[in-house]
Amino acid sequence: MNRLSEIFFHQSVLHFMRFERVDQICRWRLCSGCGACVSACPERNLSMADIPAEGLRPILKDVHCRRCGRCVQVCPGVGLEHNRENALIFSGEWGPVLEVWEGYAADPEIRYWGSSGGAASAFALYCVEQASAGGVVQTGVDETVPIRNRTCCSRTREEILRCSGSRYSPASPCEFFERILEFSEPSVFVGKPCDVAALRKYEKIVPEISKKIFAAVSIFCAGTPSTEGTLVVLREMGISAEKLSSFRYRGGGWPGKATAIEKKTGQKKELTYEQCWGGILSRYVGFRCRLCPDSTGEFADISFGDPWYQPPKPNEPGRSLVIVRTERGRTLLRQAVQKGYLILQPVSETVIARSQPSLLNKRRHLWGRLAVLRMMGVPSPRYGGFGLFRSWWKLPFSEKLKSLGGTVRRVWSRRLYCPLPSDIFREKSC
Repeated sequence: MNRLSEIFFHQSVLHFMRFERVDQICRWRLCSGCGACVSACPERNLSMADIPAEGLRPILKDVHCRRCGRCVQVCPGVGLEHNRENALIFSGEWGPVLEVWEGYAADPEIRYWGSSGGAASAFALYCVEQASAGGVVQTGVDETVPIRNRTCCSRTREEILRCSGSRYSPASPCEFFERILEFSEPSVFVGKPCDVAALRKYEKIVPEISKKIFAAVSIFCAGTPSTEGTLVVLREMGISAEKLSSFRYRGGGWPGKATAIEKKTGQKKELTYEQCWGGILSRYVGFRCRLCPDSTGEFADISFGDPWYQPPKPNEPGRSLVIVRTERGRTLLRQAVQKGYLILQPVSETVIARSQPSLLNKRRHLWGRLAVLRMMGVPSPRYGGFGLFRSWWKLPFSEKLKSLGGTVRRVWSRRLYCPLPSDIFREKSC
């Protein structure tokens, strides 16, 4: 079957297809790896596994499931929708925005080891020490395999500090939802934009989890690189994963260096942020991440990211950009400032676009990319309330043509019109 025939064949199949199970979503590369489906499955029929070239993906334990559809209902990969009940707080291309701040953690150590001023860690610490949060559900390093992540529930300053700094590798904090439901006190949930979006979807089918979430915090995200990307970083450093005693992607000043330390010798290997992220990891960001309209945590109570509009200075300890999205977020942030956990100053909303031009550019190209995918028979996410066509219309005509043509070439060259093999997402015994 030649490529053109394959495209027409899959178009005819997709005309009748509706996603009934999460493995179908994975086969069409729409999974973001959040893990919400694992928590949602009433039959405990799913588990997360790291597929090095793809990322963390749910694996089906038994193909004879009830097809209840709960795994699809909570999946942020198949689609997202904003509820625009109060359209006044929706700001251009950044979702709901109440306030924008810039600043840093008052604690010098948290500021230094955080990726960009440590504001997210300082905010989480305030919630635990001064407010009534029972803990912070967040992503930390797997100490047995330092390039991998694990979901932690931090309850002390030391535990929060250990989880500080970006983790540019697959993480699935949403498979922790079942444990959150068992906690006696509500927790702060910290995740990527897709993780928080999955939380909001999960709340619709399991409403009781809303009482267990003290605040939903998102970190800005340009996409999650696969584990394969980290292995390439290590090869560039000249060290293997088996020889690592520790590995950090960022932190230790702003923006910080990727740092690997060898077990036996204690030798340190480093790459700059530009070499690590811009030179290597960004090339390993997954297909679904490149189709995401939400890179700044639009479904969170509060979001934290880098203020790239000003270049880092030598020995810069770091600053954070903070977007308040809900009244809950506004109240907690102001309390954290009053209690001395954060040092912040208000800034203009225009700082977001100046700080994150690449994220804005990705969003403006998205409507055209999605249109091409659908015309070529490639399943794509469904979005509502994001104003994607208005964003796309702002592109110059030449940019529109370039984007459309580039999407056609990628679909053709990477055979995105064909699903991945089904056995990748099933246990061997299935």
